[in-house]
Formats: sequence, C-alpha cells, structure tokens
Amino acid sequence: MASGNAGDIHLAGRGLLLIPSFFGAVYPALDDTAEPQPWLTYPIGLRDTNPFLPPTDTARALSTIPNSLTALLGHTRAVVLWTIAHHPGCTTTELARHAGISPGSASQHATVLRTAGLTHTTRHHSSALHSTTPAGTNLLNTAA
Repeated sequence: MASGNAGDIHLAGRGLLLIPSFFGAVYPALDDTAEPQPWLTYPIGLRDTNPFLPPTDTARALSTIPNSLTALLGHTRAVVLWTIAHHPGCTTTELARHAGISPGSASQHATVLRTAGLTHTTRHHSSALHSTTPAGTNLLNTAA
C-alpha cells in the first residue's frame, strides 16, 4: 500500500475504485497493486474538523478483507459483512458510515447478507440492528 506518492499509475484497463472517507486522515491512501482493481481512498469532511483523525474503518477493512472473500461476495458486500462483524449491533446508518457507503446501499447489502443467512437484523424502535450469524462468522474466519 502506498500513500503520498507522486507520479503516474498505469491502470491497464482495470479501472480505479474511488472511496470517499469522512473519517480519514488528511492524505489519500492508495493500493495500486490490489486485485482485481486498484483503489484510492480520499478524505472528505468539514473544514473546521481536526485534520489528524484516526485511521478509518474503511481503510482497515480494505487492508484486511481476504481476496477470496471479495471474489465470492464482491468488494462492497465483503466490506459490509466485515463491518457488521466488527461492529455487532450497528444501525444501518452506522454501518454505512463505517463501510464508507450510502445508507441505501448499506441497507441493500445488509438485506442480501441477511437473506443468505450470513447476518441477522433485529428491530429496536425504528432502527435496524445488524449482527453476523454463526455462518457469517465462519465465512469470515475461513476466508482469513
């Protein structure tokens, strides 16, 4: 993983996954060797916030999710499953924030994972709380 590099990156038709990060540091993080697609996470946020925020859950997820899991589920869904496992009981809004995706996308991915038996959702008032099932936990442990 490289960060703070200057120069050209030749994508050779692989495309570039852009990941906005509200909780990121001041500088982008780049992995131009990632397969099947290089990614770049870049900071977004309010101008009056502290520029030296802790590393993002999204960047941590990108560096720890095994390629076999992303090949099986797709990158974003693998990030969502990993995020739910590391933040059990999170709401859909929290899931979206931690995974670096929109709440609508988080809800859609959570529904697919729940339908597949990898997560379960409980309701608390008007919030949906997401957790992994034993099957989801086993999938994550096996892929690791």
